[in-house]
Amino acid sequence: MKIAAHPGLYDPDDPVPTLRGTRCESCGSTFFPPLGIGCEVCGAGAERLAAVPIAASGTLHSVATVHLYPGNDISTPFALAEVQLDGGPLIRATMIGLPGLDMIGHRVEAQWAVARTDSDGNEIVEPRFALVPDTEPVGGAS
Repeated sequence: MKIAAHPGLYDPDDPVPTLRGTRCESCGSTFFPPLGIGCEVCGAGAERLAAVPIAASGTLHSVATVHLYPGNDISTPFALAEVQLDGGPLIRATMIGLPGLDMIGHRVEAQWAVARTDSDGNEIVEPRFALVPDTEPVGGAS
């Protein structure tokens, strides 16, 4: 059985990772993680926020390699990135592999990754982003 490492942010049973976000019906801003108390852009109340699925794909905006990490759910080194999602928000995410700075501007998509296995044998999964092979950087330059 697959269990979400971060319940409520995605459905681990989806074949392709899709993020659960919110969109403000007043100004159109999209958020991830989802907001629940009101729009941080226009100030609209929580009743103006609607749950929306957000495709876990976009453009690599920045990347950093982590060499020291106290957790046990991912081994070092690994890369953290900012991804400009096609659906709007800029998010921070874990990468599959170690993309270099020359990959900024390239397309990325999330894939399911097993963060760990619990004592009952369930896979604890989360979306992690990977470079889309053979794509040109957005804007035509790297």
